Amino acid sequence: MNLSPSLSLDAQAIGDAFLALHEQEGFTLLPPSSLLHDSVPMSFVMSAGLIQVENELEAIVLKTGGKFAFTQPCFRHFDMGQVGADPTRLSLFHMSAAFHIGSSERSTVLPRLWFFLTQVLKLDTKRLWISYLDDPELGCDEASFECWKRLGVDEAHLVGLDQEHCFWRQRSTGQIASDGKKCGPHTEIFYEREGVCAECEVGAKALGTCRCGRFVELANSLFIENYIDEAGQLIAADTVFAECVLGLERVEMVLRDLPSVYHVRRFEEWRAVLMPWLPNRSEEDEQSLAVILDHLSAFVKLTEDGAPAPGRGGRKYIMRKLARELMIRMLELGGDVNKQLQLLAQVSTSGQANTALYQEWQCFANTLKKTACY
Repeated sequence: MNLSPSLSLDAQAIGDAFLALHEQEGFTLLPPSSLLHDSVPMSFVMSAGLIQVENELEAIVLKTGGKFAFTQPCFRHFDMGQVGADPTRLSLFHMSAAFHIGSSERSTVLPRLWFFLTQVLKLDTKRLWISYLDDPELGCDEASFECWKRLGVDEAHLVGLDQEHCFWRQRSTGQIASDGKKCGPHTEIFYEREGVCAECEVGAKALGTCRCGRFVELANSLFIENYIDEAGQLIAADTVFAECVLGLERVEMVLRDLPSVYHVRRFEEWRAVLMPWLPNRSEEDEQSLAVILDHLSAFVKLTEDGAPAPGRGGRKYIMRKLARELMIRMLELGGDVNKQLQLLAQVSTSGQANTALYQEWQCFANTLKKTACY
């Protein structure tokens, strides 16, 4: 199985190929979910985890046999401050995810992921680094370590990290966590980019901490085998499951050898509109452009999913924060915000989002006049 040469560098095609491989392996494909969910009424869905399906999990397991996969847009408002500063960080991103409820066997999950990355995507195995749990308190995830070795991964590229980096704990509860908050080890795959940063330390000190973009986390596999009781003790879970996720924009960035995730194809039209407004093409200009592209993308998607117009409190506040931060960046580029919004609207497919942004700009512009900020 290979990606079509004409589509091999496109995030959507990468996600489609991931899903197609899992469908061949007996996984049922599910549609993505809205980023608005009753379980987080003041915010938005923040990951490709089970929150999208857990309220209907029993029905889904009955329908799928516990094996299902989907590509899900995700929004993390707490990552907004890192946009532009970290070349791999988006507040709105897309992840393809595969779940197997009732099994946490590494011997099926990890070989499939390795095949996809090295045979379908043709990533250079010499540039792949893998982290796994090796913690003084929780011990070593020997099952993952041995599985990776059997797949031929160079042991020098297998890096044991502590529970802060390689042990997941569920924050919220739902059907899957009826007996407590689920938890378990995870193993992550990083791609080392050439010529990005010569000073970033290789190996254990870089994986999980690199912010320069030399080591890019592409995928991870999570194995839920325990839950935490009220006393904080790990108890064997009655229902185990495995989750495997792939960050699509990051994979596209690596495959196309792009400087950042803000250069992927879904931003190309907006980038072309905004590039003439960059006065100096400096690092600061590029960072402002990254914030505009990311926040605009998030604003449009959230609006399409039914988010309220910018305002005060909860989701309205997050929408206002997205809108005003991107407008501040437009002002920093020295541009006419009215003109920029008009030009962006010409390549946007969301009339509702365009209207909401323009109305927010009128409100924000009046505030700026009163405070003489600009």
